[in-house]
Amino acid sequence: MIKKIDIEAFGLYKNYKWDTEIGKNETFRRVNIIYGRNYSGKTTLSRILKSVEDKHINPKYSNGKFQITFDNNHIVNENNLETELQDYKIRVYNSDFVKENLSWLHNDDGTINPFTILGAKNVELDKKIKEIEQKLGSIESEKGLLYNHSIVEKEFIEAIKAYEKSVNDLDDKLRDKAKEIKNNTALYSLPTYQINTIKTDIPKAIKQGQLTAEQIINNQKLLKEDQKSEILRLKEAKPGFETFYIKTQELLQKKIKPSQPITDLVNDSLLQEWVRQGIDKHKDKRETCGFCGNLINKDLWEKLDAHFSKESEELRREIKSKIDNLEQAKNNLDNFINLTKEQFYSNLHSDFDAVFKKWSATTKTYSSSIESLTKALNEREKDIFKERELDKIADVSETILDTIKEFNALIDLHNKKSETLEIDQKTARQELRLSDVASFIGKINYEDALDTIQKLESVQKTKKGDLDKLATQINEFDEEKRTLEAQSKDESKGAELVNQHLTHFFGHNELKLIAEGNAPNILFKIVRNDEYASNLSEGECSLISFCYFIAKMEDELKDELNSSKLIIYIDDPISSLDSNHIFFMFSLIESVIAKPKKYCQLFISTHNLDFLKYLKQLTFPKTKEVSGGKDKKHFLVERNKKNRTTLKLAPEYLREYITEFNYLFYQIYSCSKSDAETIEDNYQYNFGNNMRKFLEAYLFYKYPTGKLSFEQRVKKFFANDDVSYNLVSRIINEYSHLGEHFDRGLEPIDVDAMRKISEAVMKKIEIIDKPQFEALLESVENEA
Repeated sequence: MIKKIDIEAFGLYKNYKWDTEIGKNETFRRVNIIYGRNYSGKTTLSRILKSVEDKHINPKYSNGKFQITFDNNHIVNENNLETELQDYKIRVYNSDFVKENLSWLHNDDGTINPFTILGAKNVELDKKIKEIEQKLGSIESEKGLLYNHSIVEKEFIEAIKAYEKSVNDLDDKLRDKAKEIKNNTALYSLPTYQINTIKTDIPKAIKQGQLTAEQIINNQKLLKEDQKSEILRLKEAKPGFETFYIKTQELLQKKIKPSQPITDLVNDSLLQEWVRQGIDKHKDKRETCGFCGNLINKDLWEKLDAHFSKESEELRREIKSKIDNLEQAKNNLDNFINLTKEQFYSNLHSDFDAVFKKWSATTKTYSSSIESLTKALNEREKDIFKERELDKIADVSETILDTIKEFNALIDLHNKKSETLEIDQKTARQELRLSDVASFIGKINYEDALDTIQKLESVQKTKKGDLDKLATQINEFDEEKRTLEAQSKDESKGAELVNQHLTHFFGHNELKLIAEGNAPNILFKIVRNDEYASNLSEGECSLISFCYFIAKMEDELKDELNSSKLIIYIDDPISSLDSNHIFFMFSLIESVIAKPKKYCQLFISTHNLDFLKYLKQLTFPKTKEVSGGKDKKHFLVERNKKNRTTLKLAPEYLREYITEFNYLFYQIYSCSKSDAETIEDNYQYNFGNNMRKFLEAYLFYKYPTGKLSFEQRVKKFFANDDVSYNLVSRIINEYSHLGEHFDRGLEPIDVDAMRKISEAVMKKIEIIDKPQFEALLESVENEA
């Protein structure tokens, strides 16, 4: 059942709170009677429930906001209207229902939407339907396709859960790893790295594999590199050792003899060298011997000059020149390389060390070979007249040239690295990342996890196929069953059901519905004496509309499985009807809906006090929760301001006595006793109409003569009080009938004037008719 309703905005309802207006401990009952004058907001209330029934909000209230609370704590609001109500079925009778289903009130073609009720079923069709129902079975009976479907559906759901769990477990691990890589900005510099990225990286990581420890270190070093300066290439030239060797050989083998040799010198090379050195120190420098002090005579110089000939001295000069030349070549080569590995990028350091080591060894050998040539030349110089044969000496010139080329190759790599450093660092980051991913997927057994997921997915697809196959079979049987049931339905029975109620009212069948067309295109039409009826009176339209709704409810209430879910809302079925019509409407509600008590909840709203009086005789469900044992509640819809309506509990006099006269008295009496704010909030809008209707009723019974007009009765009532008469006359004429005073409707009645007029009327009644005044006051004392 519906417990309560809150309306933030819907038509005239603004910020309506049930707990504030009705009370936190109050709820709707199984039967709810709602009274309200025309245009007070009763139909608006019914349209909220009609929106729930139609599963979409009424287009006239597209911005409406409301909340309906059910006793199972389910809540319906404007945002979840499409959600199926499992435990309830709402049916609303109001003007919208009439427009949707009984279009003869609005369309020229006079058509009425049909409804079907189960007629006399064909035995053979019924047998086929039962066979289909047996094949379909049910979950409760644990038999048939529906039961098999439920089992396979459970297995399918479990398969989905297992598959999703396996996928989610793997995704969680990948997501955590992706987050780790993302957060390591110093190494990977990937602030947007996420699970989809790592999934893209995994095939690449598998292809690359893990880097070695050395590769990881080298890549990490590369990432720390800054841009280095360009290194100039070395001059690629082969040393001239071969030429040095040949020239040295020529100098060693060159033959010379003294012109007048001194035998002792010829036979003693050391002595000869000693003498030669002595010549250098004495000739043209001193006259005595620096060793013995004896005088050096001219003949000695002539003898020595004859021994050390010009040719020998020339050879000696050549030898010395060559030695100098060899030393210079040696020094040049020693100083040829001035590179350091710090000039190169770190990934070239090991290669530099290897080439430099080779260079050092090769140049050492080269220097040794040069020294061998120098030694041989020194020996010839010391023994100038003795030829010598030069031994075989290693020539590493080719190796030196190759080593220089290797240095240049490193220089080229270095200079190229400067051009591609950014790209190389990006590649290094990627290699490190893919290596990290490769290590990670190995640790989590990624391939095994994928294999498990694929197997679970296969199981899921198999179960889905089985489920779809069963669903197809069930749908085919359902469709066949619907077809058979459609064949067994008789839509003309719907028209007959309406006609039964019309016949009960009129006592004859001159006005009735007939079914036209063939299923599924059957429509009802209204006929009078077998001719299409037109120009129906408003009363006849109301009767037929309500009989149509009651017939639909009568059929639905026969459904034992769903009748207890029905929440029925009947909005003001009385329109331009006389007392006989009104009682007939009540009788339909009582006999079809109220008395059988098969419904879940019933709402009836009306503006008609006669109809409200009949509703007191309605059969109410019994309950132990309330005094009197009847599960019912009376409500009042009241328009307090021009644009604001409220729903509240009906006052006792309206619940128990059912008279508008008491209600009008209460309104005017309350106005006479209220402050300005209360008057403005609750009485200002309806004051003119309320005052006029009250005085019309009161003064007619006080002066029951046809010779007096209403205006004359008012003047007689206020005899000798022209001030009160003029005030009241203005109110009841200008603010209740706006035809000649339209501008008055645009301005509210002055609050002080309302209080004064109310006080004047109440005081006048109390003075001239005290017993009736006290009786009226007693009837509303609980409210006042």
